[in-house]
Amino acid sequence: MCGVFGVSNCRKAAENVYLGLHYNQHRAQDYAGIVSSDGVNLYRHIGKGIVQDVFTQSDLDNLHGKMAIGHIRYPTIDDKKEKGDDGKQKAQPLIGSFKDKEVALVHNGNIFNCKELLKKIKKRRLKSAIDSELILRLFCESKRKDDFKRVFDAVRYIKGTYSLIFLYDDDMIAVRDPYGNRPLALGKRDKSWFLSSETVAFDGMGIKYVRDIKPGEILKITKKGPQSMYFNEKGLYVTPQDHKRAYCIFELIYYSHPASFVFGQYVDDFQTRAGKVLFAEGKVEADCVVGVPDSAIFHAEGVSEASGIPLKKGLVRSHYIGRTFIEPFQQLRDIKVRKKFTAMKRLVKGKKIILVDDSIFRLTTLNGVVKLLKEAGAAEIHGLIASPPIIRPCYYGIDVPTRKELIASHNSLEKIRKKSGLTSLKYLSLDGLRSLVPNPDDFCYACMTGNYPIK
Repeated sequence: MCGVFGVSNCRKAAENVYLGLHYNQHRAQDYAGIVSSDGVNLYRHIGKGIVQDVFTQSDLDNLHGKMAIGHIRYPTIDDKKEKGDDGKQKAQPLIGSFKDKEVALVHNGNIFNCKELLKKIKKRRLKSAIDSELILRLFCESKRKDDFKRVFDAVRYIKGTYSLIFLYDDDMIAVRDPYGNRPLALGKRDKSWFLSSETVAFDGMGIKYVRDIKPGEILKITKKGPQSMYFNEKGLYVTPQDHKRAYCIFELIYYSHPASFVFGQYVDDFQTRAGKVLFAEGKVEADCVVGVPDSAIFHAEGVSEASGIPLKKGLVRSHYIGRTFIEPFQQLRDIKVRKKFTAMKRLVKGKKIILVDDSIFRLTTLNGVVKLLKEAGAAEIHGLIASPPIIRPCYYGIDVPTRKELIASHNSLEKIRKKSGLTSLKYLSLDGLRSLVPNPDDFCYACMTGNYPIK
């Protein structure tokens, strides 16, 4: 799971990408990088850490040109096996060469058939520790002169998910897989064009949201403006093609910023409506509603609105601690939960509480906050979870744990309730979740059902 951002025809392009990555920082926190172009040469700076730690003003000043792309990377399973790295083999953008040109690539998603694709490239080995290099190598080794056909050569054999941005010379190309699994948006400000994983960056930077890059679209941005072609596994087309969609429902439940517009939905509105459906399915009497901050605040508002029970800030989050879900080790997650939240004793002591969270994976966060609330004197704690039980891993770009780590894959509802210390526990049903989107069959629920739409 990553965040990408691109800028075309804009002064201080690298600084704009820096800001765009900052607004997408909730998506990843382990690696960051930017490549810029002055129309002839590419300039790169990459490193390990969050954006503000990787870049100095001097670094940005050395990224010349009016074109730039950037990437923030979320650790994968492979990353956990390696220690002491400086990010040089794992950070994007990646750089390659074709036709005496340099080209850079950023990728949000995951490739399943790496071994198969390795057979299609010349040296059959990668220089980096990133599967995205396969896409770059296929692009560079293509014999096609037409850029759309060259991109098609790079993605036609890929099995997996991808939102991509290529950069070379004065050209930028955005690509989204035919399933549309990961978001990618197009924006405009004056004569400049922008690409972002999420629209929240556009709002913060005074950029007008134009539209999403369509599933199966290759959009090339030149000095003349954008032009598009479309593709599926069979070929290139002038018009969009019908194709099975697999939008990640978890982008709306948890991963995307509440201010973003994703898959045709305002995320905060989706989450508020989810809370309303959740309470309708699992009514419980209580004195107040408490949302786990920050990811379940809008879900909790929906529960409060539907129930008439007042919403209280019974938990306060420290913003100096990142998302515990994307920590690579369980011990770090446990420590962070304790440091991350503070229970407000005055608001919760002696109260019957509805505790709202967006999801349960390993039970780390829920166990921690229930313990904090009990220590603060809560009389009862009723858990309402705004997604169905997570029972299967995700192979599409979110590092959802193995089945062994997923608490709901091998425990009953009652066992989970007892383990967490809750008075009662209720999950949102799959039907309730599907009712929140106008086109439910276009979404992926594989982590909740085990039915994987992309084989």
